[in-house]
Amino acid sequence: MDKETIINQVVNQAYNDLTGIIDLKILAIIGGYFEMIIHESKLEELTPYADDIINALYDKFCVNLSKSITNDDMEFIIYKSFCYNEPKKDLIEDCFKIVNSDIKNKQSDKESTTLLKSLSSLQTKYSEEDMEKSLNTIFDILLDYYSIVKITK
Repeated sequence: MDKETIINQVVNQAYNDLTGIIDLKILAIIGGYFEMIIHESKLEELTPYADDIINALYDKFCVNLSKSITNDDMEFIIYKSFCYNEPKKDLIEDCFKIVNSDIKNKQSDKESTTLLKSLSSLQTKYSEEDMEKSLNTIFDILLDYYSIVKITK
């Protein structure tokens, strides 16, 4: 199987697994999202593709959300974590800025940066511990937005 096919299969499965948290009304999961994106049983074989998988999954969420989420939704949402993630308030705000910017770029067909590049821009501002929470924070925000879109459909 070629690289793109592998990435697309993993991204589609991860998208279904993550949105399943909302669809099945699961209130919380144990651990973080990385384990749901790349299952432990496939970690070794997928490690070379991990960055591409995360970026493609993030992009899929942004594209799908851009079709339904409004600026009002983005402005009035309150951060909720599905994986017991407890980031600092400043990190939450910076993650909201990244997600909101990328969704708005998708709404207006502007090119956006990759998630991992956006997060790397925060490395000078936050500790390593905080940066470890950033990926979960981003996916918490995406799932919060997905729950809004799901409710309104």
